[in-house]
Amino acid sequence: MRRLCLTAIDQSSTSIGFGAAASLLAPASISPIQQLIKLLPPNHSYSTAAATATAAASPVAEPVFQDVSSLPPLTLAEHTLQGQFRDVEVPLYDLHKQPIGNFILDGDIFDVPIRRDILHRVVRWQLARRQQGTHKTKTRSEVRGGGRKPWNQKGSGRARQGTIRAPQWRGGGVAHGPVPRTHEHDLQKRVRRLGLKCALSAKAWERRVIVVDSLRPADFKTKTMDGHVAALLNGAARRSVLMVDSDKDGLDGGENLRLGIANLPWVDILPSVGVNVYSLLQRDYLVITKDAVESLVGRLRRPIKPCSITP
Repeated sequence: MRRLCLTAIDQSSTSIGFGAAASLLAPASISPIQQLIKLLPPNHSYSTAAATATAAASPVAEPVFQDVSSLPPLTLAEHTLQGQFRDVEVPLYDLHKQPIGNFILDGDIFDVPIRRDILHRVVRWQLARRQQGTHKTKTRSEVRGGGRKPWNQKGSGRARQGTIRAPQWRGGGVAHGPVPRTHEHDLQKRVRRLGLKCALSAKAWERRVIVVDSLRPADFKTKTMDGHVAALLNGAARRSVLMVDSDKDGLDGGENLRLGIANLPWVDILPSVGVNVYSLLQRDYLVITKDAVESLVGRLRRPIKPCSITP
């Protein structure tokens, strides 16, 4: 029976021929329409019937990337597509939320594609760096006492023991317990810089970046600063805000600013050199001075120095 089946298979294979078998095994050619579909961006609707005539006549063109550096800045109403590296024009306010002009947010800082994986890596790096790492437990050799053998090795009928400070004893040492160490790990500077750009772009895309000319209040009363914050946020229910001034010593916002927000738990204040991803993601709104924006842009555009490796 097996010999008959093999004979039938041989006869069928010879009758097909090598040319037909090769045509069956060869992959189907990709049509120009399918090549065009591969070049289309995701999440876009299109009609294959309208493009059939033009695709059959014209060859497949390579995608053209437009230089956006020479384009005019977008307004907030025109800023509908995120991650295009386009400059965005936003209103410039005073501390009472009165418009006094316009300000341009640079597209290479405030309109980069938002990478959640980069934000996650940077936040983990920040939290690991600030862990204290002073956890410590005593081992069996560090616990006081337990120097003698509790009973004889043989003859008592009990399990042999060498010390009462072994891990299985109450009051004994801890086996494989935590020891003082640092939880810090390395993260490339370019990744940290990209994470800060992503966090700033997320705030700008959510319309939660408020640019002011100055953060210096008239006095240091908490009630005054609370009124300024409510005016800047248009009475929003969630008034969680991060304020950023330009000077590391607080000369831009002044001492009155720091005294005024001391009793406002939903308001943080940082200099421009201290802006970080974790602080940006913790708060809902970003209130930043125009001088702080310029300082921040200069900091993020500064070339990264290569590491000098000495033999």
